[in-house]
Amino acid sequence: MASWLIEPISPTFIDCLFPGGQLVHSPFVAYKCIITSIHYFRGYSILKEMFHKAEEFLPKMTDSEVDEMDTSDTQWGWFYLAECGKWHMFQPDTNSQCSVSSEDIEKSFKANPCGSISFTTSKFSYRIDFAEMKQMNLTTGRQRLIKRAPFSISAFSYICENEAIPMPPHWENVNTELPYQLIPLHTQTHEYNEVASLFGKTMDRNRIKRIQRIQNLDLWEFFCRKKAQLKKKRGVPQINEQMLFHGTSSEFVEAICIHNFDWRINGIHGALFGKGTYFARDAAYSSRFCKDDVKHGNTFQIHGVSLQQRPLFRTHKSMFLARVLIGDYINGDSKYMRPPSKDGSYVNLYDSCVDDTWNPRVFVVFDANQIYPEYLIDFH
Repeated sequence: MASWLIEPISPTFIDCLFPGGQLVHSPFVAYKCIITSIHYFRGYSILKEMFHKAEEFLPKMTDSEVDEMDTSDTQWGWFYLAECGKWHMFQPDTNSQCSVSSEDIEKSFKANPCGSISFTTSKFSYRIDFAEMKQMNLTTGRQRLIKRAPFSISAFSYICENEAIPMPPHWENVNTELPYQLIPLHTQTHEYNEVASLFGKTMDRNRIKRIQRIQNLDLWEFFCRKKAQLKKKRGVPQINEQMLFHGTSSEFVEAICIHNFDWRINGIHGALFGKGTYFARDAAYSSRFCKDDVKHGNTFQIHGVSLQQRPLFRTHKSMFLARVLIGDYINGDSKYMRPPSKDGSYVNLYDSCVDDTWNPRVFVVFDANQIYPEYLIDFH
């Protein structure tokens, strides 16, 4: 609950920015609304309540007064909805080499409000559609919302420390309408040979039937955000990151590609070093858990997805090669449901657990955002 203190200030515009980017103008005498007590905050409802509460005290305007209003000098700005959830203004950037400014977009809009404008950055080409009020990445097909708003709302913060997360440069044929994509790697590429070499350290690489790259933009962004968070928390430029293997049954593959690994099913293989997701340094170790359990006509749920088991038997097994933020690790224990504390506090925790800190071969991760399932290896 909140209580309000209403106090007149001076004739001006009250600009209220509501969710979705809608800008509401009230050409009345502005009133200062001071929140004197709040037990809980629900942004939209409280802002709306504040607006209507103030409106009760405002003088009603006549039609003639409305006609006298002159908004021809209103300065407009153009903003895009960034990945962090905040609106950022279009402006030339020396880092990204953005070729367009808010002023450029406004000129184009005034010339043709139903048209479009194209621009480039150092990596991509974009088109802004004024009719749809959307920006499209012409390379990847991804879209995001844009809006036109007066500079009178400059009191709102449009600055975010988190820059837009770049897509991995080697990804190809990205379709943002799909939850994920599996891109087969050609056997002659450097990328294929890197993955096959890691597999071949403990297994015969000739057993590999196919290697596919997993392209999941959502999981990639979660992973990058977590990595940035850990670096900020530790105050270090880099976090310990490794490529590790995870063996699983073939029928779980699709759910993992969509939702990432779910530690809650790890009880199937035991939880000797903690109740988390298990990874191995060696492919040979992970291959022990690569089982093909296909049965006829059964439907079950895993990772929150209903899956229909196909009535046929596969001739290969599946193993993931994941990018894992192992960070600072400690010997695990079966009772752990999260990494233990470094100093007894609830803040300074280890990032993962292992079987042996001197020579770790098994890693346990408790936060799925520390994992990106990067490759799927099918082998005989």
